[in-house]
Amino acid sequence: MNEDSFKIIVTTLKGLEGVLEHEIRRMGVRRTRRLVRAVELYGDKALIYELNLRLATALRILKPVAHLRNLKSVAAIYNKIYDLPWEQWFFSRKRIFFHVSGQLDTVSHTHFVSQKVKDAIADRFHDRFGHRPDVRKEGAEIRINLHLFRDQMTVSLDSSGEPLFKRGYRQETGPAPVNEVLAAGLIRLARWEGDTHLIDPMCGSGTIPIEGALLAKNIPPGIFREEFSFMHWNDYDDVLFNKIKETLSEKIKRPFELIKIIGYDRDAHVLEAAKRNAAHAKVDDYVICEAKDFFDTKKIPGPVKLIFNPPYDRRLTLPVREKFYRRIQEHLTLAYPLSEVWILTADPPHRLFPGMKPVRVYSLMNGKIPVYFSGFKTGLA
Repeated sequence: MNEDSFKIIVTTLKGLEGVLEHEIRRMGVRRTRRLVRAVELYGDKALIYELNLRLATALRILKPVAHLRNLKSVAAIYNKIYDLPWEQWFFSRKRIFFHVSGQLDTVSHTHFVSQKVKDAIADRFHDRFGHRPDVRKEGAEIRINLHLFRDQMTVSLDSSGEPLFKRGYRQETGPAPVNEVLAAGLIRLARWEGDTHLIDPMCGSGTIPIEGALLAKNIPPGIFREEFSFMHWNDYDDVLFNKIKETLSEKIKRPFELIKIIGYDRDAHVLEAAKRNAAHAKVDDYVICEAKDFFDTKKIPGPVKLIFNPPYDRRLTLPVREKFYRRIQEHLTLAYPLSEVWILTADPPHRLFPGMKPVRVYSLMNGKIPVYFSGFKTGLA
């Protein structure tokens, strides 16, 4: 580890920690530690830039700058935050916002914590420079992450700003869309690497096929973003960032031409949105979008891997949902023999697909909904 290295925390969704760690290690980072919904590593400023650009299953890239202990009162919080050298990290004219997670044993409401942190930072800048930073979420340039535990607080600068699932290519969505980080995670959990046809038979606005195409073409998912919060840090190096971005752009490749990525959906209007999103992601030459009901589709020649997120409206009764998934099971058996199928559901797979034994089941979260991502292999029809 060189002298410029510092700790970095990369956050992700529950259940994707192993996938994220694998992504980081494939970048050449050797020293990692898996945490709950995060991976810890060490690196420098250049790595911060590259992680934001390259990681498909990361939500935020955090740079811890202080770990405060013995926070027995709001006064202790104020004093310890005030003493931190904030002016070394960003200028006072920046718009700032706070994200608080966890809870202190000694202060019951996180709102009081964020208020005291805001006051301490604002007062320090006012005492030194005569004015205070503007604190507001909309248009925030500097984001500060506060993680609370017992009587301690880890203070981090959020280098990403907007969460990294906001790639910049998805201009339109359909009902109940799967976010980009989860879609990228599903593809990697299913171990798809561009070596078989990839089909999402209920693709909605196209997130899963698009994320698959980005992987196949080696397009960095963060390359569409126009802004990251690290661009507002005092030590931001525009030349270095653009050099890294240019190097990654040069590694974009043409995927294996015989492999197809297909998104089907019966809603032609939503499918048009998928086509526009694919164009924004510069993969419209590789993603095929067809207006077709899943139950009218069948396997195309060659090895096929299906990854999809059927609707699982929790307002529907379980018998109604079960009937719908039985129909999916019957069609997979008849129309997609000898295929690998991965399905995201809100109910356990044994309840929805009797007689189909999954080869693997992952427990994940889709927003606030606990879900199961199950892989099956279909036999001969």
